[in-house]
Amino acid sequence: MDEIDLKISMLLMANSRTPYKQLADVFHISVNSIHKRVKSLVELGIIQNFKARLGFANFPTISNIVMFGTPNVKDKKHLLEKLGDNEFIYNISRASGNLFYIHAYIRNMNELDTLVTFVRKTGKISELTVGIDRNMPSISIIDKQKLKNLDYLIVNSLKDNSRKTISDVAEEVGASTKTIKRRLDNLIENFLIELQIDWYPDLIFTMIILKLKSDSLIDDRDFISSLKKTYGSKIVFSWSFSNLPHTKLICVWTKSMKDLQDIESSLLSENYDSVEVTILIEGKNFPTWRETYLKERIQEINSL
Repeated sequence: MDEIDLKISMLLMANSRTPYKQLADVFHISVNSIHKRVKSLVELGIIQNFKARLGFANFPTISNIVMFGTPNVKDKKHLLEKLGDNEFIYNISRASGNLFYIHAYIRNMNELDTLVTFVRKTGKISELTVGIDRNMPSISIIDKQKLKNLDYLIVNSLKDNSRKTISDVAEEVGASTKTIKRRLDNLIENFLIELQIDWYPDLIFTMIILKLKSDSLIDDRDFISSLKKTYGSKIVFSWSFSNLPHTKLICVWTKSMKDLQDIESSLLSENYDSVEVTILIEGKNFPTWRETYLKERIQEINSL
């Protein structure tokens, strides 16, 4: 796996239906080369699923919560699975020092206390930091589109294979290919469907999460722009928090400890007062209430 594989993965994370021809044009390589690279990523287990689920625009009050702390539990693997059973939690990463990073979606802020209480109690985490992601897409309740039954059927058809052809979806749900294409385009354009992959880069790359702290407030746009300009594709994800304005998290990949040392030194020389480094050991994705919501809608449609 090289940097091109990483960039391909990131593009498929953003839209797992991205045509291979489009990817080939981006990297100036053949479609066959893209196909071979993706096939290799699947065989290595780095890409495990091409999936679809209901997008954020269906849930205008949704919030992304990022929590981190050290559990006082002996069996960390069992804890990871136990936490993942919670309907809110969609990803857990265990890092060096037994630090857990826990990512969750809540329907609204009224559910935050229930989530935090569960994580603290289940993980026996006395010092749990809770961040409210402030870079979630902003969707107005007034502008929210109401999905038709056909839309739910399309999302359901793609949920376990988001690269399924339009003709296969049309045959499965009993509609014309023209109608399916029109409805799917609308779902994508309005963030009503999320097309992603289950991605496990830590199987090949060394993945690092850096916790940055600064006494001064740093604009999110400047922060992200500076990261991309300085570190390019080494930056995989970043998080800023509305309730923790002086704390930011970034996830990076490195080929060597020298790479990591250079990044750490560079960040310390900028506006950050401290940089804490943790190496990701293992991670796992989990289904949430969003998948349950789709399942319930499909059951209602099928009962008509």
